[in-house]
Amino acid sequence: MKLLILIVVMVLERFWTTLDDVRADRAIENQVLSIRDRLSKTLGAPLTLGLIWILFPLLIAWFMSSVGSSLIGLLIYLLISIAILLLLLAPRQINQQVTALYEACEQEDEAGAAHCRTKLAEGTSLDAETATTQQLAERIIALGFQEWFAVLFWFVVFGPAGAVFYRLSDWLAQPTSTESGEMNLPGRVQAVLDWPVARLYAVLLLLAGGFNRGLDAWINGGDENEASLAQKNAALVGRVGHAALELEREDDCAEGEACLADQSRWYKNASALVLRSLLIGLGVVAMLTLSGWLL
Repeated sequence: MKLLILIVVMVLERFWTTLDDVRADRAIENQVLSIRDRLSKTLGAPLTLGLIWILFPLLIAWFMSSVGSSLIGLLIYLLISIAILLLLLAPRQINQQVTALYEACEQEDEAGAAHCRTKLAEGTSLDAETATTQQLAERIIALGFQEWFAVLFWFVVFGPAGAVFYRLSDWLAQPTSTESGEMNLPGRVQAVLDWPVARLYAVLLLLAGGFNRGLDAWINGGDENEASLAQKNAALVGRVGHAALELEREDDCAEGEACLADQSRWYKNASALVLRSLLIGLGVVAMLTLSGWLL
């Protein structure tokens, strides 16, 4: 059942353009955060966090377990799971942004490429004007983890409730207006949830790209300045993904700053590496399903 859901969701997410309107401007995330802020003013932050972050996924888990194993129950499970994943996957619409970016580069559209780089760097410490092509390629690979892989992993492990809990942890990690910039409880929990998933994603990146270079970056590329668990997770995905791309030189243009044709090659390869990793992960789920370990 989960294998079928994953296949349907990945196909719809790639080709059903109506989803772009539903998720435009991170509408669902903004709605959740707006509800959190309004409830916090009346119920208080701790109770609001418990209702949205804990109770809501538990209600989903209870409902999905109560639909039963009849044909109608399985159909309800299938439809609700697909709907939940489609709402939770790619809230930043990264696939569309990356496609627009490398198309702008191929068409030598400087203004369009600059706009896309700005959208890609949102929410990070990267400066879109000064960020290197390699840094933005790492960003694409990291977003592949945040946008798709982590949510799909927790769906496979714990079903729709697991996917909802992970994505809520991601969204609620953003501090409220009354909180400091320090990582709050959902952010710390998300970092713990990301720890095993980031390492599995890194393995898939090795299999989908340059295994030897990626493995060397994994083993020898650590930085002692990566203080928090979240930073370590992000750094691992970034450096392994960068090494697995197997692009060392910008050969399409003359020496000096990378031209748009060079940038297009990095962005396209980063996007393709993410897709190959997801497909390999889907193959692993298929083998577990055929072996009877997953339903």
